[in-house]
Amino acid sequence: MEIGAFFLLVIVLVVVAVLGGGVYLIAAKHRREDLSLEAEESGQDKRPVHHEVENEEQNTDFVGTR
Repeated sequence: MEIGAFFLLVIVLVVVAVLGGGVYLIAAKHRREDLSLEAEESGQDKRPVHHEVENEEQNTDFVGTR
């Protein structure tokens, strides 16, 4: 009885590890695609425009100015 419970525990741990590894690999693949140069060059998820300003009053973007 004890050996059967241990065997089931090992099987459950292996299944959880395989599923977790699969999720991790899928997330890593998508992250690599998001950070790739091709995605940046094609215009996906453009980064916000940064402005160098002399004081805080100049640090304002108005609607329609982009």
